[in-house]
Amino acid sequence: MTRTRPTSTTTEAESYMRLALAADVFHTKSTPFTRTTTEDHALDSYQNLLFSIARFHEYTGRYPVKITVVGYEFKRARFTDLHRLALRWPMEKFHYIGVDPDASHHPTVEEGEVSLYAANPRPDR
Repeated sequence: MTRTRPTSTTTEAESYMRLALAADVFHTKSTPFTRTTTEDHALDSYQNLLFSIARFHEYTGRYPVKITVVGYEFKRARFTDLHRLALRWPMEKFHYIGVDPDASHHPTVEEGEVSLYAANPRPDR
């Protein structure tokens, strides 16, 4: 399970769900909101994508028509060129929304992403 912190007992998915409920993103005060679900077993970004597709199928009985991932801009290539391709998901049905990290993030995180990606060149799309 992806945890927000090593000492936390809350998964990343659970913390985002709590945030969404607190911010009234779903415009309802009922809990649980029946049109949302979380995936709490992924350990890395590839599993986040793969298991979320599986969870969607488990929850709706069908696979998604399109996928939108929201994440840091510096992780775009990882999702678009590696994970999406590994899953053989069509590019025209995949959208990545990149956001820039705030000033408090440590630049070595981004440098690590770039060096990891450089060590594993982008395959043909």
